Amino acid sequence: MKPIYRILVLLLFFPLSNSFAQLQLSHEVGVAFGPVTMQTDYGERHHLPSSTATSFGIAFTHYLSFYGSNYNWRNGASFFSDHFKLRTEVSFYTNTNLEHKGRFAEQPGPFGDKIRAMKGSTKIFNIGTQLEYYFNNLEDYGLLFNSADKFAPYVSLGVQYNSFDPQLTSDLGDYISDPTVLPAPWQQNAVFVEKDNTFSLTFSAGTRYKMENFDLFVDARWQYFLSDKVDGLDAPSDLSGSKFNDTLIFFSVGAIFDLNNLFARR
Repeated sequence: MKPIYRILVLLLFFPLSNSFAQLQLSHEVGVAFGPVTMQTDYGERHHLPSSTATSFGIAFTHYLSFYGSNYNWRNGASFFSDHFKLRTEVSFYTNTNLEHKGRFAEQPGPFGDKIRAMKGSTKIFNIGTQLEYYFNNLEDYGLLFNSADKFAPYVSLGVQYNSFDPQLTSDLGDYISDPTVLPAPWQQNAVFVEKDNTFSLTFSAGTRYKMENFDLFVDARWQYFLSDKVDGLDAPSDLSGSKFNDTLIFFSVGAIFDLNNLFARR
């Protein structure tokens, strides 16, 4: 390697290696649970009473915080470490019971009978990560003697990998041997009940509340699936309930434990 290139490499990588050498990581783990509300092809979009189904979800989380002894406001790293956490999560949404409600299901006659008879469910496994931004300074919030800053509100953006297993039944009979028990839009190439996977985008807002040995937190998440088959249905787009991908809201409460503090007490 020519001398000039050696100098360039040293100038480029020495500051980075010096920073990472002084980087300290803080680990936290948590568990959360709460209701899950889905908007799917069952029901009418934008009409929440008829387009949502509520079930239950549980999540196991890991939080990574970044600290550096020589960081300051001049290079911007202090702001990142004082306001951001990286959250990794594994979550499960239990069997979500889905059924049609609203004006279409209230129609008299064969169509109304068939749409009321449709019953669905789906189980969803999620794994992913999100970056949380805290409005308050995390260093001040984490001080044991600081009793003034009890709350740490945040917002976050993330991406998840989702594996889902939808099911469909009809009270009128076996739709596989007799597709006519389903309403016309779902009789041909519109039912997908095999296990499948997709990705989703998440947006969350919540807050931590500092206790003596752990943090309580509440979190509200909106999740947008990059698929319209999570519920097992994907009818023609001209049907008003099937123009959009499936979405989900997960409202959870839970507890977070700082592993550094737990091991330090031993």
